[in-house]
Amino acid sequence: MINAAAEKNPAETGGRSDRKIIDYNLKEELEHGVYVSSLVRELTAELGLAENSAYQLRLAGLLHDIGKLQLTNYLYGREEIASPLVIEEMKYVRMHPVLSWNILKDLGYSDIVLDAVRYHHEDFDGSGYPDHLVGEAIPLGARIIRVCDVFAALTSDRPYRERFEPDEAMSLMIDEIKHFDLRIFLAFQRVVHRGTSRFRVHFPITDESILAEAAARFPAGRN
Repeated sequence: MINAAAEKNPAETGGRSDRKIIDYNLKEELEHGVYVSSLVRELTAELGLAENSAYQLRLAGLLHDIGKLQLTNYLYGREEIASPLVIEEMKYVRMHPVLSWNILKDLGYSDIVLDAVRYHHEDFDGSGYPDHLVGEAIPLGARIIRVCDVFAALTSDRPYRERFEPDEAMSLMIDEIKHFDLRIFLAFQRVVHRGTSRFRVHFPITDESILAEAAARFPAGRN
């Protein structure tokens, strides 16, 4: 069975690839963040969240993986990676939620943003990271980001596979339903079934105010 919650990474499913698995750059991370933020906008509306909370979670969706950029120099100090499995299992890869949290904390983001970012890789059954939280101990925002993040990853091209169609992605996520808050997943399923034709996989539109706020907080030239 394919592990959807591992974002279809061959290193986490026992596969192999000769291509680079973790190849972070600012453009790609922002594109993914914009996609996640757009999905969060739709999902929070479906869940009926208050506008301020929804706005904060859209920011979290945009910036949740910003800490990955700090891993680039460490992981790619050389041209070739002999074993993607070894790289993927390195503890440094799983540091990125905390790295993201540290960056955004220093920039003065709200607790809603910080909690959603730090815990967005926590799984509902306790199998996630960094703190192995279980169920509703995981902040609501992080549970929302988790669903949107996995769907965005599955429906985007990766170095080791082509993107899945939305219905294929949902099927894979159902196979791993234990990783998600069921109430949030069912709401997201309604969003996808109602609005699949609106999703732009590569660079969907999000609120300009979200992008403007994120740009304003980051010093020029910061990685």
